[in-house]
Amino acid sequence: MSDEQDKRRPRRPGAADYQDTEAGSERTKQPNHVVSLDHYRQTRAELHGQSPAERNEEEPWEPDPEDFLWDEEEEEDAPPPRSPWIRRTVLIALALALVGNIIAFWPQIYNFQTLPFLSKSKELSSRADIQDYKRAVVAVGTEGGKGTGFHLQNGYILTNYHVIEDGPFTLIKFPEHDRSWEAVTVASDPALDIAILKAELDVTESLPGIALADEPAAEGSTIYIIGNPLQFTQIAAEGTAIGLVRLTGRAAPVLALNAPVYPGNSGSPVLNEEGRAVAVVFATGQIRQDGESKDVGYAIPIDQFRDMLPPG
Repeated sequence: MSDEQDKRRPRRPGAADYQDTEAGSERTKQPNHVVSLDHYRQTRAELHGQSPAERNEEEPWEPDPEDFLWDEEEEEDAPPPRSPWIRRTVLIALALALVGNIIAFWPQIYNFQTLPFLSKSKELSSRADIQDYKRAVVAVGTEGGKGTGFHLQNGYILTNYHVIEDGPFTLIKFPEHDRSWEAVTVASDPALDIAILKAELDVTESLPGIALADEPAAEGSTIYIIGNPLQFTQIAAEGTAIGLVRLTGRAAPVLALNAPVYPGNSGSPVLNEEGRAVAVVFATGQIRQDGESKDVGYAIPIDQFRDMLPPG
C-alpha cells in the first residue's frame, strides 16, 4: 500500500494524535483533528491545483462542527438498544448484590460450578444433625474481610490465623442471633495458621458448640464442611478425606479433602460422620491423583494444635 493510500484510511485516534502545547504555566494535551474520509476527499479536491499560498497551509484547517454530528443514515447503522429482559436481568442481579449472602458480581457466583454446591447445601441442611452443627458455626469478621470459625464452648472460637491477622479487632456472629460480639485472640500460631478467640457471650442460654474428635479422619471417610464461602453463609458441603499430604513451607502434613472449598471457607470445621471436628480448613490447592491434577481443599488436623485448646 502506498503512502497516499495509507493517508486515506480512516483510523481511530491514538497516542500519536496528541501533541503537547504550552498554555502559560500549564501543560495541556490537545488532540489533532480527525475528520471523515468523505470530507477529507472533498477538501482535498477543492484544494487540488492551488498554490501553497492559496491553500493557506500555515493556517490550521478547522472542520465544521456539523462534521461530528450523526445523520439519519449513520443512525440506522447504530446497534439496536438492549432488550427489556437484559435490562431486567441486570437490575435483578444488582438487587441481589445488596443481599448479604451474595457478592456483587453475579456470574462469578452463579455458574455451573457453584450452583451444584448450593443445591447440595440445601439438601444436607434438611437433615437434623447438619442443622445442629450449623448452629455452632460462626461468621468471623475483621476490617480485612470475613471468614469462618466454630464455637467450642464457653465463648471460645476456633479459626485460622490469617482470617483475623489483618484487623485490629474481631467480631463473631452466631447464625441464630442478630447481634455480633467482639472477640479477642487468646492463642495463635501463625506458622500453623490457627487462632483461638474468646468472646464474652452475654446471653442467658447456652450456645451450641462442636466437639473435637479423638481420632484423625481415616482415608476415604465421609466428611462435612460448614462455612461461609463466597459471601454466602451457613453452607454445608459433603466430601471425603483423601489423606495426609505434605506442603512446601509446612513442618507437618495437612489433610487433603475431596470437597468443594472456596474463599470464605477458611476456619470451617471438617466434621466426621459423628459430627466431631477432625480438622480446620485453611487453603485450597492441587494434588496429583491417578495421573491427573485434582483440585482439593486443605485442612489442619486437630492433633497438631490440641495442646493450644482451652481445658474442658
